[in-house]
Amino acid sequence: MIKTIISIGLLLSVNLFADLVDDGSAEYDKGNKKEAIGLYTQACDGGNMHACIKLGLQYASGDGVKQDTRKAKKLFVEACKARYSKGCFGLGVLYKQGSDGVKQDIRKAQMAFSRACYIGDQRGCEQFNLLDSNMSYTL
Repeated sequence: MIKTIISIGLLLSVNLFADLVDDGSAEYDKGNKKEAIGLYTQACDGGNMHACIKLGLQYASGDGVKQDTRKAKKLFVEACKARYSKGCFGLGVLYKQGSDGVKQDIRKAQMAFSRACYIGDQRGCEQFNLLDSNMSYTL
């Protein structure tokens, strides 16, 4: 009985956090970026990795918030560890480009793109292969 109650609670919380992401996307589309960030943050804090990726993208670009690539990196790492390929891809981009908060590191970028590719992200495969071919010229 307790397992059933816990299972129902988990299912309801998953739907709640998915609704927060949908509501955040609707607010973002209306131009209410601060409201979207609040909703994404709630969902991400609840374990919704899709929300973490959306939030990470906003912090990486400074879209609606002060740009904070360290925070974006943290969010992408969390999503990547949870096997969300877009998190790994975002992490690879941060390492490939480098910024104030994330030092450029092509090998780490390559590892992140490789993980994205392994999980099934075609863009991750393409970026991994691009970096791999560029690395062979520099050796």
